[in-house]
Amino acid sequence: MNAIKSLYQRILSSLRIRIYADGLEISDQVLRLAYLDGDTWKMEAVRLAPGTMDKGKINDAPAFDAALRELRSKVPAMKGTKKKMNIFVALSSVNMYSQVFTLPSMEGGDFEKAVNLNVQMLAPMDITKAYFGWQVVGRDEKTLRSEIAVAFADKETVNEITQALYTAGFIIVGIESRALAVVRALREKGGAIDQERSYLLIDIDNSGIDFLIVRNGKLYFEYMNPWTDIADEKGQISVVKFEETLSASVRQVFNFYSQHWPEPLADIILSAVAFEAEARHAIADLSAALPVIPLTLTIGQEISPEWLVAFGCGLRGLHSYLRDKEINLSGSGATDTFYDERMFDFLALWRVLIPVVLGCFIIMYGIADYLLIATTNSIESSPAFAQQAGEVSDVAALEASSTAFNQSITLIASAEGQINKNYRMIADINTVATANSVTVNNISFPAANAPILVAGTAATPDQISAFKNAIQSDPHFGVVSLPLANVQQSGGVYTFSMTFLLSSVGF
Repeated sequence: MNAIKSLYQRILSSLRIRIYADGLEISDQVLRLAYLDGDTWKMEAVRLAPGTMDKGKINDAPAFDAALRELRSKVPAMKGTKKKMNIFVALSSVNMYSQVFTLPSMEGGDFEKAVNLNVQMLAPMDITKAYFGWQVVGRDEKTLRSEIAVAFADKETVNEITQALYTAGFIIVGIESRALAVVRALREKGGAIDQERSYLLIDIDNSGIDFLIVRNGKLYFEYMNPWTDIADEKGQISVVKFEETLSASVRQVFNFYSQHWPEPLADIILSAVAFEAEARHAIADLSAALPVIPLTLTIGQEISPEWLVAFGCGLRGLHSYLRDKEINLSGSGATDTFYDERMFDFLALWRVLIPVVLGCFIIMYGIADYLLIATTNSIESSPAFAQQAGEVSDVAALEASSTAFNQSITLIASAEGQINKNYRMIADINTVATANSVTVNNISFPAANAPILVAGTAATPDQISAFKNAIQSDPHFGVVSLPLANVQQSGGVYTFSMTFLLSSVGF
């Protein structure tokens, strides 16, 4: 199932339908890149020369640009191309202020207006000189209040890094704090973690000691001890100083947590690049009842704690940016650049792909037409087709003969009907003539509506007159015309001829 999902995602990415981003951590000491190659996470790093950056500020722009280009060249898909790389960035050395506040639950524009008003009030600097972002981290159904996390970053610093990344071949999809990236790694890939419980996550890496309160899988509080605040004048960190700082910070975090949330902490989760044993010892002295568990990831491969930040950013890059509701400090300018580049990239791909697809369709249609013609010719030239063609001809001739036969039957039936009608008429005339001692010699009816001519002989004129009256009284016949001139005596008998029409009463 995972293989099918991975293939589906790669197809969408290749067609520029869905864009994925890799994870990049930028600190004063090192650049770390995490990207997913198929089903395996790849990690690449470039160490910055001392003095290249200081607290997130770029002091040596050429050296920083060279390091970024070197990092990009380590990705096989980016070698020898001008294609820009989409990334989510965590600025580990930049001072980012974050806080969680609550508001009554509201709907629509009123809620956003209330959030923006509180954001302006909480801003640690002039709001016009900062990028900020917020997200809803929780809702209390009992009190009907929403918990909102907000973060701020210096606009000038973010713009400087954004421009440097763009020049080196990177497109920023989003910028966030290192704490958000670490918590995402814990939330999405952490082993044996109950999303509904609260934890204290202590992350010890190259930047310092980071204390994170995680509730319901979301970041609620961060307290950072950078190494620069712990190291001595020579830059060295003693074990005693480390344990003292860690113990004092843990106590402060415990006090802060107890003042704000009623439920107890479930565990202390420890992720340490160095001082792991010392950290366990210091924590155990403070809270023996609260277990300390190592941070483990369920991704099928081992990832060192120093890669948590870059890995967390990479996880965010796998999500759909349309549904991404987490804090983004990249600013509107970087967002516009990302959308512009995505549009150019999409058009560039389809400008080439559409002619290729159309060409493939034309070739396919040509091949299909050729195959159909060849198949038709082959079928027509086969003996079976010739035999079938003869059979078709015979069937056509048989159908024509059948049609002619049916027409003949119709004509015969019509003629038969006419014959039956004429026969009954003649028989009727002969019957009347016999009843009146008249001999009929000729009956003529040249057309359907023409007068009927009857000629015959009789012994006396009275017989002829009686025959006329009988015909006239027959309902099948109309008025009889028998002029006196048509009655003649010849050889001892009388001859006559008379005419009459058929009436509307049919036979």
